[in-house]
Amino acid sequence: MLQQAIPAATYHSLLTQCTAVTLLNTGLSNQNYLLSFPSGDKVLRVNQRHSHWCNRALEVECWRSAIAANIAPKLEWVSDDKQFYLSEFITQPQGDWSQFSSMFGHSSTRPVTAMTHPNVDAVTLLAQLFASLSQLPVPSRSITVSAQWQQYAQQLAQYSTEQTQPHWQQAWQQLQRLNARVRHWLSQLESCVLLPMFCHRDLTPHNLLLSSSLSSQNNPGHIGQAKLYCIDYEYAVASHPLFDLASAIATHQLTNEQVNQLTHKVIVQYCQMASLTDVAAAKAALPAAINCFWLFSAMWALLMAAQDTEQSTQYIDYFNDYLGYISV
Repeated sequence: MLQQAIPAATYHSLLTQCTAVTLLNTGLSNQNYLLSFPSGDKVLRVNQRHSHWCNRALEVECWRSAIAANIAPKLEWVSDDKQFYLSEFITQPQGDWSQFSSMFGHSSTRPVTAMTHPNVDAVTLLAQLFASLSQLPVPSRSITVSAQWQQYAQQLAQYSTEQTQPHWQQAWQQLQRLNARVRHWLSQLESCVLLPMFCHRDLTPHNLLLSSSLSSQNNPGHIGQAKLYCIDYEYAVASHPLFDLASAIATHQLTNEQVNQLTHKVIVQYCQMASLTDVAAAKAALPAAINCFWLFSAMWALLMAAQDTEQSTQYIDYFNDYLGYISV
């Protein structure tokens, strides 16, 4: 399939110059392979054809916008049907950013001391990434947080008429009992009139890469300034910017002090862009955004449980985990 999709010259180069192929990771919608080359490694991504919830054309559009801002790996080739991507491989000499991965609700107990990471200030790097993302062109597709909830709810309601699994129906009823609270959270977010911006919508540590510039001229091998690169633009759209901040805070192992610092830096910037002066009101809407992040994660897991019957039990477990982080 790859040989049929890729230009002959590029395929010949892969065959003759690639020294090793290693599976990097496998996800629900794609698999990624490390292709080793003497001139620099590459990543081959193979998208699942059944991942119909992903708008691949929009994904590529958003990815290329991030490349232009130098916060994403360069795309070298995309197949016409968007099933294959070939991109550069970003080395992480200072360590894997996924070590920051954890899960927190708004009221969860956080670690007292900051996580140690060599020569890295997590708050500064995340704030710089948010600054870069906020400057990206607004994507061609836009969706409000309320519209996202309604879309998920409509899909789940359709599946509920077919589902015979008691665990699935029980989970669906749990979600429905939250409807009044959900409307309150959405109202809080909508009252925070920040402008729709480029939103990645899945800024977990697993989708961030820690890279460093190499100062080869004056000091060979010296690790220069660290920065974060962002990958996996499957869910990127124009939307409420607090949702991106919420996803990072909910999934990063940060202390309360670090969360407060990051929140202040990012929200002040958002308010400046929207010409708003009420920073406190925007901060007050963040708990609702965090609840919505976990709500959408739970709804997504329930959708996957309905679509993938072989792994439905695993998805129901995900659903219960995500629902547990909602602060009601």
